[in-house]
Amino acid sequence: MLAGCAEPANAQPAPAVPSSPVEDAPAASASQETPPRAEPATLPAWPAATAPLTAQPLQVPKGYRKKRIYLDAGHGYRANTGNTSVTCETEADNMLRVAEDLARRLEATGHFKVRLSRRAGKEVHYRTRVSEAESWNADAFVSLHSDSRGEAAWWEAAPGQKCLRQDTTPGYSVLWSDETADPLKTRRVTLARGLAQRIGAAGFLPYDGVDYVGLYEGDPEHPGVFVDRHEPGLRIMMLRRPRVPSVIIETHHALDFEEAARWKELRTLEAFAAAVAQGLVDGLSDSPSPAAPMATTGVAAQK
Repeated sequence: MLAGCAEPANAQPAPAVPSSPVEDAPAASASQETPPRAEPATLPAWPAATAPLTAQPLQVPKGYRKKRIYLDAGHGYRANTGNTSVTCETEADNMLRVAEDLARRLEATGHFKVRLSRRAGKEVHYRTRVSEAESWNADAFVSLHSDSRGEAAWWEAAPGQKCLRQDTTPGYSVLWSDETADPLKTRRVTLARGLAQRIGAAGFLPYDGVDYVGLYEGDPEHPGVFVDRHEPGLRIMMLRRPRVPSVIIETHHALDFEEAARWKELRTLEAFAAAVAQGLVDGLSDSPSPAAPMATTGVAAQK
């Protein structure tokens, strides 16, 4: 589709130095010299291979009712396979794999019942997906996609196999539509913000939206959250049509080699699923769990 929490690990401060020297004071030996202040250790930034991700245990408020989540693996109807990744995988296949993994992990928590929009080899019309979610009385409609951003160049991913590549705009985004009235509009944006907050807190990078100008408007207080601003008549059906809270999660930039590689790893799927689970609880609950701060890079983590 187009375009744990860290704290500084500070050393103990050096002893105070008198404002003026004391006469005849003995010179300090090498062993008595004040050690240099330790600089905070830097952590690699997402999507580096060693960038830290955190899968936090799910926190559920008392009395939380099991929620029905309609999980849509983006694209996959007729000839619409979405983008083609930096390693020449279609978005439809990639997102089906991610959706199947996420569905299994959400249900394993015991707090969600999940229905997938499609299975391998099955084509389901997009309007059918919306009507299925509504008739099932879903508490949320979550559609998974990957982005294709910026000006890409061809490269040879494998001998004789050329794909597009663009390594400068990684990150996730959560999209929603304000093309409805309250209370549904408020429920949509609450869900979008809850999901984005938890995905960011897990260590994923929120996309800055540089290629979204004129298409989506960023939320100034919630990194990674964007509202649909396509021209009327061109706005995203999966965002505006469902009569249940609906969002699209752009999981990553499919043309970024490092980020695409991270989304093949089990640790990425595990951290993503834990973040989505908590984001759903936060976004669909009357008493959400305390908000987690966004993960930071550049300082050492202390658990």
